[in-house]
Amino acid sequence: MSRNTPLHLAVIAALVGAAVAVPAGPALAADLADTFDTATVGTTPTGWTVAGGSATVADVAGTVDRSLRLTDTSTTAPVTATRSFGDTSATVVANARLRAAQTTAVVGLHLDSAAGHTVTVALDAAGRWYTYDGATRVDLGGYTANRWYDVRVVARPGTRTASVWIDGQRRATNLAFRVASSTLASVQVGVATADTGTAWVDDVRTRTEPNPVPWTQIGTVAPRSAAQIGTSNVIIGTETLDRDYTDYQSYKPYLGPLGATSARFQAGWAKIEKVKGSYDWAWLDAIVDDAVSRGVRPWLQTSYGNPLYAGGGGAGLGGQIPSTAEALNAWDAWVSALANRYADRVTEWEIWNEPNLGGVDPVAYADLLVRTATRIRAVQPNAVIWCCALAGVERSYADTVLTRVRDLGKLGLVDGITYHPYNANPDASYEQVRLLRVTADSFATRLRLRQGENGAPSRPDSFGALGELDWTELSQAKWMLRRTFADLGRGLSTSVFSISDLHYPSKINSKGLLRTGADKKIRYAKPSYYAIQSTTALIDSTMTAISGYGFTDDTTNAVSVAAFRKAGTGRQAVALWFSGAKPSESNTRTPVTVTFTAGSFADPVYVDPRTGAVFDVPAANWSVSGTTYTFTGVPLYDSPVLIADRSVVGL
Repeated sequence: MSRNTPLHLAVIAALVGAAVAVPAGPALAADLADTFDTATVGTTPTGWTVAGGSATVADVAGTVDRSLRLTDTSTTAPVTATRSFGDTSATVVANARLRAAQTTAVVGLHLDSAAGHTVTVALDAAGRWYTYDGATRVDLGGYTANRWYDVRVVARPGTRTASVWIDGQRRATNLAFRVASSTLASVQVGVATADTGTAWVDDVRTRTEPNPVPWTQIGTVAPRSAAQIGTSNVIIGTETLDRDYTDYQSYKPYLGPLGATSARFQAGWAKIEKVKGSYDWAWLDAIVDDAVSRGVRPWLQTSYGNPLYAGGGGAGLGGQIPSTAEALNAWDAWVSALANRYADRVTEWEIWNEPNLGGVDPVAYADLLVRTATRIRAVQPNAVIWCCALAGVERSYADTVLTRVRDLGKLGLVDGITYHPYNANPDASYEQVRLLRVTADSFATRLRLRQGENGAPSRPDSFGALGELDWTELSQAKWMLRRTFADLGRGLSTSVFSISDLHYPSKINSKGLLRTGADKKIRYAKPSYYAIQSTTALIDSTMTAISGYGFTDDTTNAVSVAAFRKAGTGRQAVALWFSGAKPSESNTRTPVTVTFTAGSFADPVYVDPRTGAVFDVPAANWSVSGTTYTFTGVPLYDSPVLIADRSVVGL
């Protein structure tokens, strides 16, 4: 069945094809997730084996957290704590938080096999991180005592290589194993024999990722920071700082390495003006300046209201807009001051958040939009103004707003419409988006659409949209990828909600890419963080979406496609995924034959952004006739994978 229809016709009936057996995978181990929070203080946690000195569960001072504390008082013996996950030849993704009480002892985190320490990431006795490339020591930079670090290791027994991340940044890749081994079996943390000292480990998680194909893995996607990427259509949500539901200082080290080149901030009138006529900009100055220094351009939203004034509107989600003369005059003054203060660093503005959620009359909102945009443009004539910030994709609300703005003769103030399409299946919203595009075009074809806020929780019972459903960190990562690729494939700028879990008064909104503790501090980067990090590195402003990309397949599953062309070379990257249902907890893949009718590939590779793994596509698995390319045995599942020319994939 030809896919010569537009990209957004994603649900497809397949041609009849021969069944293809899934290649047998490697031996699998049990995934681990040890937080120690429910373990008894002073005991050795279940499943761990301790040798040498003391390794027991302890409260972390100043928090409600518990961790495994290792204490070494001997200069003749080490202290180690080991947790087995079972012998496996699959790729092992290991994560842990590590903290040393001093910079004068060697503290090691190891992935072990029967042959010994196979992959090591360690803190040395001179304040330096290090690892090994075979027998060669590799320096990874300095560390500070009594500071938690978020460590990630991806170890591939199939190629006997590993990559290392610290606090979301890839520090080393394609490291040869220290000892030759085709399997891994356990994780160990320890303080070295000759040293005394104390170390803590927490949030120890391991996950096995069987190679999806018997093809040669040639590496992993190389992350690029926002500053390195420059511009892209990927935005990161950094909302609720105006209400202190997140902690910018805690998550800021992860902001640049993610690769999103802009961020959506709420300016927070009520937080800035706590005394009538007096503005305290310090908190927002610090955030805007820091984000800019990391290559991330702030996108400021003028919201919410301010209870300091009678009729000042609500100061949070679902609140009413300012309505009295006094409040509106104060709003005007604040907006003008805001624009003047940040005009040299901010060029994009959004006016209010989800007015339709709070039942704000669309005509009243339109009037606020016009008065606000007028004041911003008076300061910054070329400002980009986004309106509506719709809860869902409520085009009737947008229609009424734009009708009022047009009737006022002010349509030129508006550059685009933002919307927030929360759906359990992220692929289920695009008919609504298409109709919103029709509505926008009926006013002005120059009006852009932007997916302005969207995400999925990473655990059940989360605050906010979709929180009533069961979620895990795996299904969240798949959901984030599907939304992001589907939007990018339509040429839409798209905001990933959110960088950090959000601590609302009633419960946590777990849509963050970063897991937090009760103190709002970052515990670790979730799988979704690394998935989006791979995506930003792959699809930047040099990759243009291809509309109406033609393809066929031989699966009965519904399939979505998002295709991109590299500027200058014309080489392509094509994302494919099963799109018929909410992301599942299974990573089982189905080998599929796909044909692209207008392809451009010289050296194709298979990429899974969720894991970052990149595989060569053997010559036996692809053929070309003119511009028609056929790929056989392509493993598809309910998370995007790419067939891409190697030239567009950085390793």
